[in-house]
Amino acid sequence: MKLAITLCLLALPASAECYQWPLSGTPYDGDTFAVTVPGLPDELARVSVRVRGVDAPEIRGKCDQEIAAAKRAQEFTAGWISRGYEICSPEWGKYGGRVVADVMQNNRNLSQDLIDAELGREYDGGKREGWCD
Repeated sequence: MKLAITLCLLALPASAECYQWPLSGTPYDGDTFAVTVPGLPDELARVSVRVRGVDAPEIRGKCDQEIAAAKRAQEFTAGWISRGYEICSPEWGKYGGRVVADVMQNNRNLSQDLIDAELGREYDGGKREGWCD
């Protein structure tokens, strides 16, 4: 199954091409949500997207403070993408089964907006800082 998705995504241009893949359900947290990739069989079409360049608190956080912050980030992302978005430059992330992509809206970047709203931190793929005091 992942091989079929990989082959479809490998066929995507390496440029900064953007796609309007529809949201599938609600965002999991502030930096992860699922989309439906048109043209794939139903059992392969749902793909998880990790927003490039940001780390948001985890819904299954290590403390109440992180969980509450994760819910705020999730609500922010849900509202943000409800106004329309594009998935740009998708590529497979380091964790299987999801892509990492820029998520754009009218020349705005979701990762930067999460950071500006203090609902996320810059993230380059390395070790993440904790969210608990």
